[in-house]
Amino acid sequence: MKKLLYGRRGEPYEIAGTTLRFVPGTRPIKQKYRTSPNSVARYDALQIEFMADALKSGDTALDVGAHVGQCTLVMAARCGPAGHVVAFEPDPKSRQLLLRNIALNPSVSAIRVEELALYDREGSAVLFSRGGDANSSLSKSAFPGSPAGVLQEVQVTVTTLDSYLDRTGEPVPKVVKIDAEGAEIRILGGAEKLLAGDSLVLCELHPYAWPGFDVSLQNLKTCAARADRRIRYLDQAGDLRGEAVYGTVLLEKR
Repeated sequence: MKKLLYGRRGEPYEIAGTTLRFVPGTRPIKQKYRTSPNSVARYDALQIEFMADALKSGDTALDVGAHVGQCTLVMAARCGPAGHVVAFEPDPKSRQLLLRNIALNPSVSAIRVEELALYDREGSAVLFSRGGDANSSLSKSAFPGSPAGVLQEVQVTVTTLDSYLDRTGEPVPKVVKIDAEGAEIRILGGAEKLLAGDSLVLCELHPYAWPGFDVSLQNLKTCAARADRRIRYLDQAGDLRGEAVYGTVLLEKR
């Protein structure tokens, strides 16, 4: 129905006074879900709200695990032509939709798309994909219960955030969003220089996938402590306490 309704123009999405357009079925979640009991919907909406509030014209932002560009385009709309957004998406099928969504928004042009996967080392790795859905990961642990033969394996180049920023000379990002289906702590491990600065770092936690990356909540806490940062879920005021659960946290300077 949406394809018939919006056709090649794309499905509209309003955010902070700007209309963006997306391939039908790929637009960001609506802001009314900020208080949803569904944690996935709630945190997706809160991420969008945070970025829209935090970014302004001229800023730089990084979208690590851009998928089809929901956050990428919101970032770019807020950063404006004077700013810059780098979207990292190693999954070829997701990246194809990301590029289509960018093409639907010619007024939002300051976006660089990178095929790289970010991690805590340089080299190559296998990306596991389930047809380009939102779960592409560097470990099979991100796909609990998936039948044998469902996952495709894609060879990708990996690098660290610090190495990438040093190599490209990108300005210090105002906001970094990380959604890497379990690889988040490994990515933060390769971002010590960035974390020592003032960038606002949003990180989606996937504790169920951490065993496949040989990391734990303690690794996350250690990483944050070294950078003198606190960890809090976007829908909570206090620091993260108890066991980690799925959700988006903000690593903010103390």
